[in-house]
Amino acid sequence: MTYLAFLIATGLYLAIGSGGPLHNDQWYQSLQRRVDALEPDFWLGFVLMVVVPCAAFTLVYAIFEEMFGAAAVLLLGTPALFFSFGRLHWPALFDRFRSRLTAGDIEGALLTLEAAGHHVPNIDDAVSAEREGSQFLLYMGFQRWFSPVFYFLLFGPFFAVGYRLVVLGVGDRKVPLATLLHILDWLPSRVLLLTFGAIGNFESIRPLFWSKALDADIRTADLLMQGFELACPGGEAAPGQQVEHVRELLKRALVVWVVVASVLVIVS
Repeated sequence: MTYLAFLIATGLYLAIGSGGPLHNDQWYQSLQRRVDALEPDFWLGFVLMVVVPCAAFTLVYAIFEEMFGAAAVLLLGTPALFFSFGRLHWPALFDRFRSRLTAGDIEGALLTLEAAGHHVPNIDDAVSAEREGSQFLLYMGFQRWFSPVFYFLLFGPFFAVGYRLVVLGVGDRKVPLATLLHILDWLPSRVLLLTFGAIGNFESIRPLFWSKALDADIRTADLLMQGFELACPGGEAAPGQQVEHVRELLKRALVVWVVVASVLVIVS
């Protein structure tokens, strides 16, 4: 049932993208305002913004499991996984960024990233702008699907929902969850890095993996970008080519994860 829930949620997400009632986060924003009004310390804020909603979901899940047995995974696991997927309209953002870049509109390309919530450093050349956008889109693609799926398949719906709640709370100034997100991203990012090696050139990625895999300080976005550049080395390329390679690499990585999950289900 877990595998079926995974396939259905992924299929729906690829077909319709983000949005709909499951991605309406007004309730969470309201919760954030109430928690911030209490001026909590980190741990109390974490409990109120992440643990309590997850516990409420677990209670509902337990009731459904008592009523419907194993079908509860399908009935609640599917919407739970869909909820845990990213809200960013990644394909549309990708197309806007790439079209402005290929048109030579560097400022417009960077403004596209800023509108998506990315803090852009001072950049005045197309090569740096494309690399900055590629890194941001790569990390957003990772956070959008790969991390939630990793936690869903490994630990169940509770952890996938918890991951998304942490992501939603990262921007909160009074309850900063960025450090916790960095910890949660650690293992799935290394698995994705190995996937890049399997898709591209594993020999080129292996030194990076051995030298940086246990580095707790390296940012996830930096690690994935270094892995991408090793898996898809490029010389002189037309504007927009690097970011197009990001999209293709993530597509192939998604296929690999689906195939691996399917094989594990068959042999188990």
